[in-house]
Amino acid sequence: MDPVRWPQHLRLVNQWIADKTKYHPYTVLPDAKQLKESLPLVKTSLSPSGSMDPVERSVSVDIDLLAKSWADMNPLIQTMDSCMASLAGNGNGYGYVDDISGSAFADVPFGDPAILRCTATFSLVMRPISD
Repeated sequence: MDPVRWPQHLRLVNQWIADKTKYHPYTVLPDAKQLKESLPLVKTSLSPSGSMDPVERSVSVDIDLLAKSWADMNPLIQTMDSCMASLAGNGNGYGYVDDISGSAFADVPFGDPAILRCTATFSLVMRPISD
């Protein structure tokens, strides 16, 4: 039996964000000095949730937004909400997303009080990659 090939969902999301916005997501944050110079920024990571059947797979991606102020954060949240909503029924070279749902971005402590962090989780329903 040949294994089912599923999209690489973190790469799919990162490329989608890069193609549709001016942001290029990080998967690992830069060091503290470079981090502050890079704000506002987007960080993506895999979320341990989802489901799978022979036809569809549901996976989740966490998106962290970091900014210096709410004046920078609010438009970033709106941009990411719009960007991720537009992924439903679309895709790129890394795969196709049938549907997407997400939580609202919430303020989460970052550790450095000079940096705001908002986090949301987006769940993607994908189909296998066809050859």
